[in-house]
Amino acid sequence: MRAHLADGLSVANGACGVAGILVLLIWHDPRALTIACALVFVAWGFDSVDGLAARGLGRPRAVGEVMDSLCDVASFGVLPAILIAVHALSLGRLSMVAGSAIGVLFYACVVLRLRRYTVHAVGDHVAPRLFFEGLPSPVAAMCVASTILAARVEPGPLAWGPFVFAVACAGLMVSTIPFKDTPHLAVWLARAIWPIPVLVVIGLAAGGAIAVLVFFAAYLTSGALRLHTPRRDGTAST
Repeated sequence: MRAHLADGLSVANGACGVAGILVLLIWHDPRALTIACALVFVAWGFDSVDGLAARGLGRPRAVGEVMDSLCDVASFGVLPAILIAVHALSLGRLSMVAGSAIGVLFYACVVLRLRRYTVHAVGDHVAPRLFFEGLPSPVAAMCVASTILAARVEPGPLAWGPFVFAVACAGLMVSTIPFKDTPHLAVWLARAIWPIPVLVVIGLAAGGAIAVLVFFAAYLTSGALRLHTPRRDGTAST
């Protein structure tokens, strides 16, 4: 039962990806795209706790990491790729071709990223992780989803934003640029304080989706500009 509980959280992560795809296929309504984007964030919620549950329940590390990566392919690889294509279709059939190509590129980079993560996570038993090597696939998927949601709020100026962010995230995922681990990022936000009111002001002025997009854009920039230097004993290829 303890093993099933940890596995159930991982499966729920992947199930969110499948559910998002089914919503887009079955429900022919503009709101379907919004719900599918929201399911990316729900999947991240399950992905954030399944590892903690597996370690707390004494689940073998290799089993948990492989299970996690398998489910991540659906929620953070396939679903975002389809979201990009569906958004492109709303811009016209010619845009659909470009959007589909970008979606395939994004999916391929997610798979490559998860392969590197799984290999190192299973074999690395040294210091605790402080940084990710390359952009984490859940962050890339949420970045794409938030950009699509923001484009629905401001369809004019942000219509092509999902394509730009998807290509940028694809390159950053397969790079070796260090990105701060999300728990440590949350601690930094709480200590720095100033980013929180900035996001609140942006959210009130332009909408919550755009505020979330600004946050993810800042996260991408933090790694690309190397605003932090990973300690040698805390860097992990994940």
